[in-house]
Amino acid sequence: MSENYLPINLPSKCLPYDGIDPSNVLIRPYQGADEILLAQITPINLEQKFLCVLKRVIQGIDPSILTIGDRLYVMLWEFINSYTNVVSVRTTCSYCLKEVAFQVDLSTLDVNYLPDNYKQPYSVTLSKEKVDLKLLTVNDMIEVEKYAQKDVENGLLYEYAHSIVDNKSLQDRVSWLSLLSSRDLGLIRAFQEKFLHRPNMNTKAVCPRCKEEEEIVVPFRLEFLFPIGKTLTDAFGERI
Repeated sequence: MSENYLPINLPSKCLPYDGIDPSNVLIRPYQGADEILLAQITPINLEQKFLCVLKRVIQGIDPSILTIGDRLYVMLWEFINSYTNVVSVRTTCSYCLKEVAFQVDLSTLDVNYLPDNYKQPYSVTLSKEKVDLKLLTVNDMIEVEKYAQKDVENGLLYEYAHSIVDNKSLQDRVSWLSLLSSRDLGLIRAFQEKFLHRPNMNTKAVCPRCKEEEEIVVPFRLEFLFPIGKTLTDAFGERI
């Protein structure tokens, strides 16, 4: 095993990846050189720039084929193991109706895993035909990001087109999707939801004011990649 690299149990269990042994997938925490890339990430270049980081920190699998669910898991793993497991989430308590900051331990979030019998392509029966589908990958989202900059109007259909497994061109898939009924398009979207595998960002937290427990959503934010401001100072608590 390489120095500083650790095994990681991906939510996909590596089931969508041909020829990948889950026990050979390794990851290491960020290093100083990685932060140079992390500091350059913006909402516009997230897909491509973070892939450059993934290629530096992951062994045993080409990071470009990671599913989106696995990538989110890796993002949070890196935040927890490189910086801190505790983040502050500001929201309004539904009991006392005060704006408060909930402290959430990311390491305690539940993880949704793919079922052991998952195989792809996965066939879905539409109104008039069957369609084979796959889970979206990092590579897919990079292509979607590029396409959306040129054609914002059809960006969402282009994303769905990447989940279809056939011999048609992507543009032909987009044209076909644009003519589908909402019911059929909903079935294609539902496939991604059915096999959602990633950390569950809903968690229970206790209000620091009224002490009532409620379920809150931990929103993903760019500070999970490169902490700055209060996220950074909170990460080190009493050490500074």
